[in-house]
Amino acid sequence: MKKNKNIPLLIAGFMVCLIAFTAYTKIDKPATQLIGEWRNVYVKVIMHNKTKPAVTMEADSTNWEARLGIKPIRTHFMEDGTYYSEYRNTKDSLVRRPAGTWSLIGDSLTMAQLTPDKSTLKVQVKINGDHATFHGMIDFDGEGVANDEYFGVQKRFK
Repeated sequence: MKKNKNIPLLIAGFMVCLIAFTAYTKIDKPATQLIGEWRNVYVKVIMHNKTKPAVTMEADSTNWEARLGIKPIRTHFMEDGTYYSEYRNTKDSLVRRPAGTWSLIGDSLTMAQLTPDKSTLKVQVKINGDHATFHGMIDFDGEGVANDEYFGVQKRFK
């Protein structure tokens, strides 16, 4: 019986393809899960200021409009790596629509806002079914420093 010298190479090539496919699937799955429309259902922000004590702001579906003066924010993550968010007043009129690009590596979500002004948001995201939690440091109070703790929950809208 003649021994085929190409079999070890074929097996090695198959293993490389299998490992590459598995790694790609693990990286791509969370990104795929994020595609679609998400709406805020809960937010907690702890604002830190050097001259004042920390202030906590919290809102959920029972008091969102009363606390924030807007409807829950709707964020649309598109398959092409772009996103836009819709901020609507209590009468459902669109008042703000930031847009840009997004990327997800592991559990690190980066949103590069391009309009109406440029900024970058980096948060950790965990997706569990139709809910996603977001956690990170942001500049919520507008003082120019990303030192405010943000925790939010969004629900996929179908």
